[in-house]
Amino acid sequence: MDNTFCHQSATALAKRLNAGELTSEDLVKSCFEAIRNHGDEAIFITLTEESALEAARASDKRRAAGIPLSDWDGIPVAWKDLVDIPGTPTTAASAVYENAASPDQPAVVYANCEKAGLISVGKTNLSEFAYSGLGLNPHFGTPVNPHSKENPCAPGGSSAGSAAAVAAGLVSLAIGTDTAGSVRVPAAFCGVMGFKSSQQHYDKTGVFPLSTSLDSLGIFAHSIEDLVTFDQILRGVTAATVPAAKLKAKIIVPTTIVLDDLEDAVASCFQKTLSALEAQGYEIEHKDFPIFSEVSQLFGKHGTLTVAEAATYHKDLLASPDAEKMDQRVRERMLTASQFTAQDYVLLQWERARLEQAVKDVLGDALLLFPTVAITAPLIAELEADDDLYIKTNLMSLRNTMLGNYLGMPGVSLPIGHDADGLPIGVLVSGPNATDVELLQQALSLQQNLSKE
Repeated sequence: MDNTFCHQSATALAKRLNAGELTSEDLVKSCFEAIRNHGDEAIFITLTEESALEAARASDKRRAAGIPLSDWDGIPVAWKDLVDIPGTPTTAASAVYENAASPDQPAVVYANCEKAGLISVGKTNLSEFAYSGLGLNPHFGTPVNPHSKENPCAPGGSSAGSAAAVAAGLVSLAIGTDTAGSVRVPAAFCGVMGFKSSQQHYDKTGVFPLSTSLDSLGIFAHSIEDLVTFDQILRGVTAATVPAAKLKAKIIVPTTIVLDDLEDAVASCFQKTLSALEAQGYEIEHKDFPIFSEVSQLFGKHGTLTVAEAATYHKDLLASPDAEKMDQRVRERMLTASQFTAQDYVLLQWERARLEQAVKDVLGDALLLFPTVAITAPLIAELEADDDLYIKTNLMSLRNTMLGNYLGMPGVSLPIGHDADGLPIGVLVSGPNATDVELLQQALSLQQNLSKE
């Protein structure tokens, strides 16, 4: 069995399915063979091989009869274990919910994928309750970044398993969520494409929350074309063709916060990316972006919406004996919400609305471009051994991305190179709130132009 299929893009695999060069059953079998051969049991929490093969055979019958549900009928996908899928518990990667009952109803985005014939191969691991940018999990293990050499590196979080599964070629597509960077950070650390939507872009019914104000859904893939098509499927849109890449937008490189303290390799790769885009005719302007300073000052003075909403959602758990079963680092972060006031919460929401509008006014049709993460993937063992290092590294990993969540900005992380140890580096392109479709089209143009260099 060829177990290299899922190193290819879903777009390429769909073309092979539609041309009769490949069956969905062969494709799904190859995914599970690749998962077994890869051997990292921490990437998936639940595998659904029997039901996936049954669905693949049904997909092949539909295609043979000339009635596929979509061009992507029969394509496998992995789901972050926050998404309700009947027949599997939604654990949120917590020992507290390891034996939870399976949901009766599927999440809306999962139902939309079923309508298009996509096939779930299982549910992926994450930081407990999606509350970390590094991807460590003491209950189900920590997925190893597939780009690690002799010393295992963190995959990024919280969507650790989804990013690792795509990077390792176990699946071509995976679903994640992003509250402060949980798609874009692991995409950058693992060297894959990662799309974080604006908060209202997808229907989040049936998705376990961390922070209802900031949570967004996202996608991991091998190409921007995959992101564009999969975005339509998740929204229940069945367009037959991928929208064309948009004309080149003006690019603004913010000099506020996001370029501070970059690792040398990150700074070098980012500069080479800017030079490549300039060579392709992009207009690039470096400028102060004081909105980022305002957000940082708000967080420093009033805290974050994430901690307030997460602690409120889990208040009964935090007050129960089951709190001892939690990842104690996650528990301690949630307990800091005791310092949070109602006035803090209201003011953060008021200021957020004002600053979202300010982003639209300042950017217009331009895009923001800066390194997704200031560092490359850290060593797992060092993070596990040192609480202070863990806290410091987690904050640095999320520093650039969390600004976009508060400002409602969709974003796409694209891989742009590696450091001397072969660890990936990403660049983040972002647009104003609710410009997801336009951003994906611009990201497609960026990818096409960067590939010419």
